[in-house]
Amino acid sequence: MPLKCPNDGWRPALLVTCRTGTRAWCEEEIGDVLFEVSPDIVVVETGFPDVLVVCSSAEPRLLYNRAKGGEYGFVENIVPVDRVLSGLEELEAAIKSLVRPGERVRLRVKSFGVRGVSSEVWRRAVEYIGRAGGSVDKSSPTCLHIMVFKESILLGKGLCKAVFKET
Repeated sequence: MPLKCPNDGWRPALLVTCRTGTRAWCEEEIGDVLFEVSPDIVVVETGFPDVLVVCSSAEPRLLYNRAKGGEYGFVENIVPVDRVLSGLEELEAAIKSLVRPGERVRLRVKSFGVRGVSSEVWRRAVEYIGRAGGSVDKSSPTCLHIMVFKESILLGKGLCKAVFKET
């Protein structure tokens, strides 16, 4: 199970994508940035190329706020993990807890190793965002990320803009 954190009481806090072929450097880079906030973080491979999960007992928002301010050469993007779900039946409640009435969000759905679920997750998410009083807006700077893995679904609300800056 690739998304299992190594210590009891820890949970996935961030999902990190790396520039192609730079996983080891990316792992070191995100670890260096987060060390001052949470020296006990562990970066876990997901089983998918250049996709990592940061596990910690620290509050995910604390880690995300620190991580999004870093300068990176190998980290491509950082997504906070606000909710970890075991199935689609939990999706509506999770979205209602993250999307406020009147809020506009851009929706991003990514499936890792699970075929044919992205369109169903997208359809449900749009419906549930509407039920929460929010709306889907492609121009919003805030993204609701839904990352579907075989054994879990990660949800996070954060900036849409990638952290990697082209020079």
